[in-house]
Amino acid sequence: MTYARKVDSNLSDIVAAARKLGLRVNVRNDDLADLDVQFGGHHEVWEVKGARGRLTKRQKKLRAAGWCIRLITCVDDVLAAKRTLLADAEAIRKARLFTC
Repeated sequence: MTYARKVDSNLSDIVAAARKLGLRVNVRNDDLADLDVQFGGHHEVWEVKGARGRLTKRQKKLRAAGWCIRLITCVDDVLAAKRTLLADAEAIRKARLFTC
């Protein structure tokens, strides 16, 4: 028997905050993660949890293998993620300036 996935109560607030900050957000809510997030040529998947939430074993394995699965519990996490994405986008832009 399969069960419906529980939607975290903070998901809508986190999606709204991310979009307000200019991030492209797709709600996926599957067994991998809750959100696909894109900004400046960089892509991440976000798992939204409550304050005490943790990644699943599968998510931890994928993260160890190099996947960018970010744990988001509040709007402050969204702001921190945006700063990281901005830095990554700037690094990508600079790298493109020096390629032939």
